[in-house]
Amino acid sequence: MKIMYKLMSGFILLVLLFSIAGAVVISNLKVIDTVNAQVGTDFAINQYATNYERGAGKVQVGTYLYAQGSQAMGKQLIDEGKDAMAQNRENLKNTLKDEAAKKELGEIERIEKLAIEASNEVVVRVKNPDKDTSIQEKHLKQDMHFLEARVDALNLKLGTFVDKTQEDTASSLEVAQKSGNQTTRITLYAIAISLLIALIVSFIVAKKITDPVKNLTNVANRVSKGDMTEKVEVSSSDEIGDLAESFKRMINAFKVMEAMSKEESAPKG
Repeated sequence: MKIMYKLMSGFILLVLLFSIAGAVVISNLKVIDTVNAQVGTDFAINQYATNYERGAGKVQVGTYLYAQGSQAMGKQLIDEGKDAMAQNRENLKNTLKDEAAKKELGEIERIEKLAIEASNEVVVRVKNPDKDTSIQEKHLKQDMHFLEARVDALNLKLGTFVDKTQEDTASSLEVAQKSGNQTTRITLYAIAISLLIALIVSFIVAKKITDPVKNLTNVANRVSKGDMTEKVEVSSSDEIGDLAESFKRMINAFKVMEAMSKEESAPKG
């Protein structure tokens, strides 16, 4: 049973080594999952901010078309732009975690309201035109200029916000790539080291079992040829050690029998 315990101990050690290697790999995979989730979040924020910016552009273009007489197309673009800004603003509010970014979004929302107010003023101006066409045209130009200034301010804020989200996305992608490369290296190292230690442990365990067996085999061969001077040198305390003790007793018994045989065959007197 002691040999079986040795084999089981070696097996348990190997299982432990591979378990440690597996734990290291799993730990790094979790890091990659976290980084990938951050990449997904940063990409989503970038898309929301970009769509927010496009919504502001639609409001500006729609208002211009509305003022130029294309009221149906203009109203459609204005409504689409407002919906896009509202939807993407809410998406950003629900996605952003950084307090500084949330504060920046609050400032963007304030400027958005000013831009929408300017757009509404143009729409109202077109719906209720001044009787004097020159005054109406003058007021429309002023309103459009006011709208353009507010939309430019909104686009400037959104552009800075989009650039920041692009930088965050690129940074997260770089971290994800580094984490992936590191995990690949760690996995290869863990497998290589585990296999090396497994080979060493297997060699040591096998040597502890096979060397005494070889020694006993050599002794048995010499004894079978009549060489009773051979000594059994096995110090293990397992079943092989018990077998070696049995060999010793057997050789001693052969020696006694040989001595008695010589005494009986010796000439008397």
